[in-house]
Amino acid sequence: MNSKKLLYTLLLGATLTSCAEVEICERDHPHQGDVNFTYTWNKPEDKPNRMGVLCYRVVGQWKQVAEVNTDDLTLRLIGETTITPENRPNENPDEGDNTGGDNTGVTEPSESTEPTEPTEPTEPTEPTEPTEPTEPGTGTTPPQFTPTVKIPRGYYKFATFPLDNPSIDYSELEQFMKNDAKDYPLQNVGLSYKVYDIKDPKLNKPLAWQDFNPYAKYIQPDVEPLYYDSTVVQRVRADRQTTFEFKPKILSQNIDINFNIVKNTDEVEFKVTEVWAEISGVPTYIKMNTGYLDITKTSKMLFKTDIKPNNPDDNGNDTNENKRIACHGNINVTGVVNVQRAYGETLEDVRKKIYGPGIMQVVIYTEVYNPKTGQTFPQKWQGIINLYNTLNKAKLMTTTSDNKYVYRNGEHGTINISAEILLDGKTVGNIDKGGDALDRWIQTDSDINIDI
Repeated sequence: MNSKKLLYTLLLGATLTSCAEVEICERDHPHQGDVNFTYTWNKPEDKPNRMGVLCYRVVGQWKQVAEVNTDDLTLRLIGETTITPENRPNENPDEGDNTGGDNTGVTEPSESTEPTEPTEPTEPTEPTEPTEPTEPGTGTTPPQFTPTVKIPRGYYKFATFPLDNPSIDYSELEQFMKNDAKDYPLQNVGLSYKVYDIKDPKLNKPLAWQDFNPYAKYIQPDVEPLYYDSTVVQRVRADRQTTFEFKPKILSQNIDINFNIVKNTDEVEFKVTEVWAEISGVPTYIKMNTGYLDITKTSKMLFKTDIKPNNPDDNGNDTNENKRIACHGNINVTGVVNVQRAYGETLEDVRKKIYGPGIMQVVIYTEVYNPKTGQTFPQKWQGIINLYNTLNKAKLMTTTSDNKYVYRNGEHGTINISAEILLDGKTVGNIDKGGDALDRWIQTDSDINIDI
């Protein structure tokens, strides 16, 4: 009899404790803990309106994404397939369905029919209480923002990132949410910038651009700053509220790019009207678990420069008599990495490359004066430079010990190109400054009568 009581007691104890291990209990069971998140911003005026938080339980895998309103710090769990803005339910039904799908439930007007006899008016019905808007395509009420949300207890890694950045591709994060961790581990998950082909009409690009460094596609100029922060593994306890603090840092860098054009107008008089540039070697892939940038996945960016002639006209524009122009560009990117040195290559081989990361191209639009006719005609000049030495001096990035990833050295950087462009109306050349100017401009193209 005593043995039966002992067996019963053991079985009962196992039943009572099993729920803590398997986590098969209902959502409102006390095995859930309340969590919320606070944010400390370096520049509060630049904070995004919405931030996402990846909640990943490292033991007894559970994962979810929370959406945080950065104004009042309310939040909600948004599900596995509603990470990107176009997939999330619209908070304001008057603004329409933002899912990108068809208008389910909306019928087209039918063909006109013969009028029917009027019917007797019916008694008005009692007004009903307004119903909450439903999540598009599901018939369910979208989750509301609340001060805290409940998640299963356990040990978590939390990572925060912008949720509504139109330049970011969230597809890998969505795949991570859908798949089992052993098939799609967090270490393999990243956010990436969307890239565009040079012919894509969505890409903001100048006219008459010919790409002489076509190793990769383009990201949009002046992308929104990318904020990120993560925690070490933290514990969420049952039956209590836990607050986790984030101090998001900008992963992207604001970079000033400076170079000079020296004009030789002894034989041909001309003035510079516009200067566009392209920089390559912009990392596009951010590791979700560390915030590091992958140097094997880089892209390019086009941008327009400001030109400041030494001897401008009354409107600040270049003149035929002016001899020197300072060009300045400012870009917001994750950073710029250098051309890579392949096995067996010498340093001299690397410096001669004009293909791959760390290369800059410029297009100089000019108006050339024809003394015979007294008229001007447009002419475009294009040059390219390998910034190997310039980027080494700029020290924009630090490389990890495995040489696979980088992270930026500060929120701001400067690329000062000491090699000057010599333009004489016939060719693009260099002003030789001796050993200090190892990077050199090379003419790649010139076009006469380009419509600018």
